[in-house]
Amino acid sequence: MKRVYLLTSVLLSGLTLNAQKVENIVSVPQSRNTFSVAQTAKQNNSNVAKAQGDVLWQNGFETPSEWLYSGGPNQSAGSLGQWSVISTFPTSLATQSANGYNFPTSLGSTGNKYAFINSDEAGGTGVQDAYFQFQNNIDLSATPSGTGLYLEFDNIYRHFQETFSVEVSIDGGANWIIFPVNAEVAVNTNSGNPEHEIVNVTTANLAGSATVSVRLHYVGAWDWFWGVDDIKITEAWANDGLMLSSTMGTDAATTQGADYYLIPTSQVSFPGQVFRSVALNNGTATQANARTKASCSAASYNATSGAGIVHGNAFAMGDVDTFDITTPFNTTTAGTYNVIVSTDLGVTDSHTANDTTSFRGIVIGGNDYGRDNGVMTSTLTTFSGTGNEIVAWYNYMNIFDTMMVGSVKTFIPKSQSTGYTTDFVHASVERYDGTTWTEVMATVGIDLTAADIATNAGSAKGYWLTLNSETGITALDPALYRVMFYRLDNTTNTLRLAMAQASPDGTVAGLKADGSGTSIGLSSPNAIMIRLSADYTGGLNENTFVNNVSVYPNPAVTVANVSFNLKNTANVEISVTDVAGKVVYTNSLTNASAGTQKVAINTESLNNGIYMVNIISNGSKTTEKFVVKK
Repeated sequence: MKRVYLLTSVLLSGLTLNAQKVENIVSVPQSRNTFSVAQTAKQNNSNVAKAQGDVLWQNGFETPSEWLYSGGPNQSAGSLGQWSVISTFPTSLATQSANGYNFPTSLGSTGNKYAFINSDEAGGTGVQDAYFQFQNNIDLSATPSGTGLYLEFDNIYRHFQETFSVEVSIDGGANWIIFPVNAEVAVNTNSGNPEHEIVNVTTANLAGSATVSVRLHYVGAWDWFWGVDDIKITEAWANDGLMLSSTMGTDAATTQGADYYLIPTSQVSFPGQVFRSVALNNGTATQANARTKASCSAASYNATSGAGIVHGNAFAMGDVDTFDITTPFNTTTAGTYNVIVSTDLGVTDSHTANDTTSFRGIVIGGNDYGRDNGVMTSTLTTFSGTGNEIVAWYNYMNIFDTMMVGSVKTFIPKSQSTGYTTDFVHASVERYDGTTWTEVMATVGIDLTAADIATNAGSAKGYWLTLNSETGITALDPALYRVMFYRLDNTTNTLRLAMAQASPDGTVAGLKADGSGTSIGLSSPNAIMIRLSADYTGGLNENTFVNNVSVYPNPAVTVANVSFNLKNTANVEISVTDVAGKVVYTNSLTNASAGTQKVAINTESLNNGIYMVNIISNGSKTTEKFVVKK
């Protein structure tokens, strides 16, 4: 069982809000036991031909004795969580990879050996502060002083909270200069398979020294792993722009700034999407005209950013800057579109393999409105710790023209925890009026069993679960909404939800289960695979024997009144469960008459929080949620 990141100081009371955008969402990292793949624009195959400079030194770890492991002051005792040279990806990690983590495993391209550190095997009590140093001096005395240099290598990793760095010395290891790597990578993210790193180490002044040393440094505590191979020192290019990350979304000044990959024909006023990129000057020359460009040939779209926000037209070696493309990508012609965003130095870039990122599969037209790109890259469970239980996860979505919605679709991953058995799930849509959130549509709920998931997913990674509106087609007018998927179980075996591409901060969050109405945002989130749809299948899964269920007042203080309509005279079983599934109230009605029924539930002894009232009659079950808040 993987550690779950504990949250502190994340209450979101007293927010300043408006009807189009929610401000100041406090975000926290995703928990460790989610799955994800890299969203960055790094070169994912070191075998791609590139116009690089001369190789001055290289090592493929084929002679393990050339490298020495040493523990830093915080390294735990024992043999676990140390650097070593291996030739086979560890079995314990391979097993987890097969269960859904999909770890990168391809390394050792010049031979069978590579350097590897496994934080996962050290468990929850292990701490890594581990160095792996090349034992011989590297002689660069023949390289003219001042020459720009790169330290390049292939690597595989899964990032959680650990740090990776390469360190170099020009005095045989007496003093070290540290260069962090993979620092821009989001939590719970897999690398490419492998991923090629190019670290500009020019400022360390290695050129001209006969006593250069190189070492790897990993700092973690029950994190994941890092593998490194084919490490080399090469001469740097003068002109090399490196794309670190890019996000797409509607204008954050007037909307929530979310990204959208499915835009139905009903959204004729959709404003289009703009692009923000973070890029690194990885060459040695200062760039006076560095920009980013976005293009989509199918839509005749071409746009260029302004100068970097921080460094402007003086983008020097090693600088990282943010570039905004403010001309929106927008088209009303139905089809599927790909947008490519790349760095543009204004001069010939010597190494273009690391220049670009892409936004593929943007669908215009159809009945579904969604933010995910249809490719599951991660799963989301819950946070741990008293008071941090999440009853619903959701995407923020702006609706720009009235949309007729009949259902909510959610992708259910096939890979669930081994202890998962069943959970009651449903979805709802809440509208923001500038002050409060109000539920405007709720779907029917179902008991989703492990057997259901296995059957419906078959050999695929998962399947789309359609939950129809309780009240049929519902008109959603232009406003900000949150599209929410509810689960009752918040234990370690809770239902996993599917997530897709990396998305802008402040666009994905969870609703706490304590009834306070407090939300917890995810930092560096991935979009939840949940969509609004005009599709409606005429009440599939609906309980037509019991209908028109309502609970009032809601929130309740001392009493919650439950009203419902019976189609015919029948026996009725009523129960109330908390978010953990514990039954806190039961009642039986014998031969209840057809028509409207009302039941008063005493809530004085119930804790604040979210509850579900379940009504079972004639073999069918209807569920309605309510809140106790005193």
